[in-house]
Amino acid sequence: MELPRIDNLWKFLGIKNNLNVNTYSENGIKYHFVKGSQELIHHFNPKFLQQSSLCIRERKFQNHLVSNNFTVQKQRFGVKQKHYSPATSVIFFPTALLPLQYSFDLKIEKDQMGHFQVSISPFNPKNIYDILNVVNLIHRTLWEKNFFAEGIRN
Repeated sequence: MELPRIDNLWKFLGIKNNLNVNTYSENGIKYHFVKGSQELIHHFNPKFLQQSSLCIRERKFQNHLVSNNFTVQKQRFGVKQKHYSPATSVIFFPTALLPLQYSFDLKIEKDQMGHFQVSISPFNPKNIYDILNVVNLIHRTLWEKNFFAEGIRN
């Protein structure tokens, strides 16, 4: 039931924004968008939707050169918390993204070249506005422009 709905949401966004939607189905379902120097990846397990993540990053981001990171986990009853980021690396953190920590597990990484990667989980969008609000907030904060067009809200 959830798979066709999520598939329709991502395909709709791809069509309305003239973006190619690459879909992969190894180890779950993965939707991949590329727009300029940024890429968006939504990966989820169709059998267990709580195992889903949304990753927005610059294509030049290098995992092995991460210099700063910020990690915070949404509080859940009965689940052990992950480690929090040390205070020294929180200084670079964009404060406009703080409201996301109440809805998602949030991980922001910055490599030595100044490229960002933002991962949130679990990301299970119910409608188009769930995707637009989160993705465009992250994109506006870090790259000063929207990833998806706002004109499709009407």
